[in-house]
Amino acid sequence: MKYYYASTVLVIGTLTLASAQTPAPDSLTRSLDDTLQLNEVIVRGYATNRRLLETPASIGLLGRRELNQRFGIPTLIPALNTIPGVRADERSPGSYRLAIRGSAIRSPFGVRNVKTYWNEIPLTDAGGNTPLNALDVRALGRVEIIKGPSGSLYGAGTGGTLLFRGLAVPSGKTSVELSGLAGSYGLFGNNVSIQSGTDNSAVSVSYNHLQADGYRDHTAAVRDNFNLTGSFAVSAKRTISVLGLYSDLHYETPGGLNEAQYRANPRASRPATATLPGSAQQQAGIYQKFGLLGVSQEYRWNDRIQNTTVLYGSTTDFANPFITNYEKRADQGLGGRTITQFRLPNGPLPTTFTAGGELLRTFTVDRNFGNRQGVPDTIQTDEELTARQLTLFVQAETQLPAQFRLTAGLSRNDVRYGFTRFPVRSANAVPAQQLTRTFDPVWLPRVALLRTFGQRLSAYASISTGYSAPSSQEVRPSAGGFNTTLNPERGINYELGLRGSTRNGRLRVDLALYQFRLRETIVRRSNAAGAEFFVNAGRTDQRGLEGQFSYDFLRSNPDPAVRQFVTLGRLWTSLTLTDYRFRDYQQGSADLSNNRIPGVAPVTVVAGFDFETRPGLYAHLTYQYLNEFPLNDAGTVSSDPTRLLQATLGYRLTWAQRWTVDFYASGDNLLNQIYSLGYDLNAVGNRYYNAAPARNGLAGLRLGLKW
Repeated sequence: MKYYYASTVLVIGTLTLASAQTPAPDSLTRSLDDTLQLNEVIVRGYATNRRLLETPASIGLLGRRELNQRFGIPTLIPALNTIPGVRADERSPGSYRLAIRGSAIRSPFGVRNVKTYWNEIPLTDAGGNTPLNALDVRALGRVEIIKGPSGSLYGAGTGGTLLFRGLAVPSGKTSVELSGLAGSYGLFGNNVSIQSGTDNSAVSVSYNHLQADGYRDHTAAVRDNFNLTGSFAVSAKRTISVLGLYSDLHYETPGGLNEAQYRANPRASRPATATLPGSAQQQAGIYQKFGLLGVSQEYRWNDRIQNTTVLYGSTTDFANPFITNYEKRADQGLGGRTITQFRLPNGPLPTTFTAGGELLRTFTVDRNFGNRQGVPDTIQTDEELTARQLTLFVQAETQLPAQFRLTAGLSRNDVRYGFTRFPVRSANAVPAQQLTRTFDPVWLPRVALLRTFGQRLSAYASISTGYSAPSSQEVRPSAGGFNTTLNPERGINYELGLRGSTRNGRLRVDLALYQFRLRETIVRRSNAAGAEFFVNAGRTDQRGLEGQFSYDFLRSNPDPAVRQFVTLGRLWTSLTLTDYRFRDYQQGSADLSNNRIPGVAPVTVVAGFDFETRPGLYAHLTYQYLNEFPLNDAGTVSSDPTRLLQATLGYRLTWAQRWTVDFYASGDNLLNQIYSLGYDLNAVGNRYYNAAPARNGLAGLRLGLKW
């Protein structure tokens, strides 16, 4: 904790001194893609639509530079890992995990305990699962990451919320972009996107393909992705938007290795044992086809009242040949969300009221078979699961005297499951079993107070509650069955935040200090065959300090008559310090209280250098460091420290105001470290390790035409 206090005092002193000086206008024209700016960037988190400086919450931002330029590989993982408090894993190409201010102990694979939205349309289903690997980063223009419990407006989840936005479409312009890339380990990808904007409409269509043979044995992956977004102003008051998404993904799963296997040959897949076959022999992998269609309406009665309502439907066709079985699953999701804002700007205390609700329903048919070298065999289980999630919420944001702003929100969350198991054998068949699991509805409040100090400094304090019911993949794990004893997580989060910049805007700082106390923490267990199940693990205490710092030592002159060669020279760093520990945690006869929670590095540092020139040359350098952290609850095994260096060098040329060509080369793991980008926590047989690629590179070309 001494690091937390020392860092906080140092930055508070620096910014207080800076704010005491007379503010001066910025010397650089800002862009919404520049996510490190505090004074101009508008965020949508908590429905405030305010400047980041005026938002009383810890929010990370990713723009087009971070998503589609800094790293050559077109995946979300490296960009997400630049945000303090966020850790994204990719145990094998396509196998994503995500932890926001927490551990991945709930997620053997997939994304849980995090809510996600694309243009206000929910991507997270009623069972709490998010198909993050169905998205292609090349179709995204912006991501907001709300860190910590946000249930007062977005429903169940103790981790956080992701808000995706599509590519911005300029009015009165039509553009086409073609791109391709190729790299190490059989990496190949291409993309075509078309955008068209008029005064009353904006349409974007893209197709993206990505494939790779993989670094390890049995890690090939291929994904095809189609995206459609459209927005149509049908009247002066009404805007209709549509989102269409289809993804066809297949990736092989090599399985975890124990330490001896990992040191001897990190490229190997999980070998066979005396009792179980290996991953390659069983053709272990994921086949996932995901489709979503959503429609939203924004209606503005007047300048004080407006409503946004969305409806969507989704479908998932999922198959998972595993070491011991072959799972086939089909999901059908329906849902909607409505949110109304009432603005009262002229009273003694200007206030904005937000009220609404969200209803999600997912129906799942799940069958397990035997696995005969990648071919489904005799049926083992035949089950159906229905998940329903209802959230009602209200929020008030009030402008108080002396530059204070108070935000208070409250939501009611109701999660229910229905489960049916059907007989799979005709002889001595057990009748169909019907079970339900209804969790008591909970109220989740949040209160935040923010004060601004001039135009360049703000501080906030917040108290929020978190609630996360078990996901459908936890009450019904991959081996089948229905867990009626698993309880929801409940917690309370205390947070202090500070944001500011110096007079000329060159130095910017964003700090957050928090303590999250969680009860009934859900953790993963594995049986001897490697199939997962989940249990509650008492209490956890999660304390952390997050900091984001940037300094522009070179910037372009806003005067267009000045032809300056360098338009950006920036140094930046993201710092995450954590102290996450179990409390009152008994595992058998062992008392694990005060042990560190596995999967969370006590120190994470991500530092970078950005360089851009007016002629079009650009360069990005990124370094990541994670110190060792425990891989099991007992704390008897730890990871290796991670030191990862990535670089991108490119040249962008525009001529005739229509044509654009962008050529770039990128290198990953330039220090050639043997490391795991995702560990299997609490793994049976000590199979914790999933080696990430050694030193590798790629080159790509983008060609655009605009008229």
